[in-house]
Amino acid sequence: MTESPAETPQTAPAWYERGLLWLVATLPVAITIWRLSGGAQWRGDLPAVRDQGLVAIHFGGTVSTAAVQLLGLLPLGSMPFRAALAAALALGVAAVLVHRIARTLLARVVTLSAPLAAVLAAIAALMAALSPAWQREATVAGGATIALMLVLLAIDQALTIAELPALAPAATRRWLVLAATVGLTTAESVPAGLAAATAASALTATAGRLPRLRLVPWAIGLSLLVVAIGSAGLLLRPLSPGSWSDVGRALSMASLETLQVDAVRKTTLLAWLDEVGALTLALAAIGLVRGAFRERTRAIVAALVAVLLCDLVYPSSAATALLPEPLAALRCASMMVFATGASAGVAEIVTFLMSLAIPMARPAAVLTVAFHVTLAAVTSEDAAFAADRSDHVAAEEWTDEALERLPRDAALLVHAPELAWRLWAAQMIRGQRPDVLVIPVPMLRHGRVTSNLLPSEPAVAQLLRDLALTGQASEYGLSLLADARPLLVELDPRWDRRIVTHLTIEGPWLRYEPQVLGRSDRKIAAHVLVSGRVLAGIREAVAEDRPSATVVAKTLKEHVATLSLLGMGDTARPWLDGVEKLDPKDPFVVPARLRIAYAVDHRRSRRSVELRDLLAF
Repeated sequence: MTESPAETPQTAPAWYERGLLWLVATLPVAITIWRLSGGAQWRGDLPAVRDQGLVAIHFGGTVSTAAVQLLGLLPLGSMPFRAALAAALALGVAAVLVHRIARTLLARVVTLSAPLAAVLAAIAALMAALSPAWQREATVAGGATIALMLVLLAIDQALTIAELPALAPAATRRWLVLAATVGLTTAESVPAGLAAATAASALTATAGRLPRLRLVPWAIGLSLLVVAIGSAGLLLRPLSPGSWSDVGRALSMASLETLQVDAVRKTTLLAWLDEVGALTLALAAIGLVRGAFRERTRAIVAALVAVLLCDLVYPSSAATALLPEPLAALRCASMMVFATGASAGVAEIVTFLMSLAIPMARPAAVLTVAFHVTLAAVTSEDAAFAADRSDHVAAEEWTDEALERLPRDAALLVHAPELAWRLWAAQMIRGQRPDVLVIPVPMLRHGRVTSNLLPSEPAVAQLLRDLALTGQASEYGLSLLADARPLLVELDPRWDRRIVTHLTIEGPWLRYEPQVLGRSDRKIAAHVLVSGRVLAGIREAVAEDRPSATVVAKTLKEHVATLSLLGMGDTARPWLDGVEKLDPKDPFVVPARLRIAYAVDHRRSRRSVELRDLLAF
């Protein structure tokens, strides 16, 4: 097992190499496609508006837009499915590239047999491709797998350059291809472009294959040219006379962080530990440290460590299940490093065990490989609970409830950006209710959103003026718009009680009437989000549909707070039960019950009960 040296990468692949490569290329893609949903997903709405509506939103997404537009021509499934299919296919290419990188690394361990090196490389590729991080990005439209694929392609190009003579004509061509790849990666995702450039530079510098000085300006110029061509659409789309909207060319993915209602910030080290576990991290540390001391593997290890450093030092952002994660490509690239390093660590342990002249050394080596296979299987099983979206239909059901029941020519004043993206995506992709005017408060200061609203409804001018001057709507501005159109809103916790007296519950929204309403004017029926198809879709999902549950719980809490402020909190107890069913540990439920019960016990049930301060939790 240890006597024969490993095959070099230039050797014709054996039958087992071809079989394992076929497995790596097909199995992750098949599993990912099985987990795709045919309906819309909250995380896919912003990329859908960008890629299918060709709306200028933020820098990046060049390759994703082209891929989604191309796959949109296939008569296969719904448009959300075709958009997510691009991310799934990119995962398959990325898995093959991980296999190539891991196979090259393990082939340079001269005491490792070729069949074992091939098996460990396949395990590394499958562990990465079936990990929760990769599957979360590959099962939704606009996932980071396309940017990840480009990062791995840049590392693979750098590996090819490191194996060529420095002055060979093929090396010059490869440098230009690498420069174009880095530029394309940057046009897709700036963090991914930084990781690709850093990893390629570290690999070639460690291998002693730096480009000639006269080639450097040409490579940099080509990379910048590719970035400029890729980002041209960001500048040209808003200039089109038929442009659907302009959300803002300065609206970056990082700026969206401040708009997210359920964002959770994690340190990089904690995120690594949650994704791969302590055992995989320990194996990866063994493989990377041992590879750094071996001359033949030092260059590849330098590239892998460079990827980890990019993820470690890049400013962390708050992650949410409702909007795309800005640094998802870096996080997925780190998972690739740990999977490859873990296979290298297992190779080092197996080599050490086989060198011991003691009984049971060979069975111990076999059990070590079997244990590594188990780690990969456990990782894949975790992904099934984290990324299976095949039965997630609650977002579609919420859209039907939120749009189809609206009066003709209604106006929607939304404060949550994820709701704005969902409504825009439904209007643009499915053509649902184009007569409805969506007013997204958090995005009014970006791009030309305000100027696009005024031609549609002149009565919105006073409301936009109030939002620009004070940051919140006034009773006068809301009433003017409500006189012109049926107005439905989300609750703004800063509104005073006078504005709230205009509100009544209508479906998943609050209906704003031009006049003040009395208690008898509000007919409280069963809430559509508690008794309807939305909650059923959340409950029946095999894998937790946390984004939909978050949106529904937020809406129910706002409605409970509204009724309590109007002295009708006792009628909202069934909705508190709905919030508790969605999340038994929600910090809103217990304090709200106590305050409402106190008001009832002290015969103050018709007086206001303030619950809006609890909406922040």
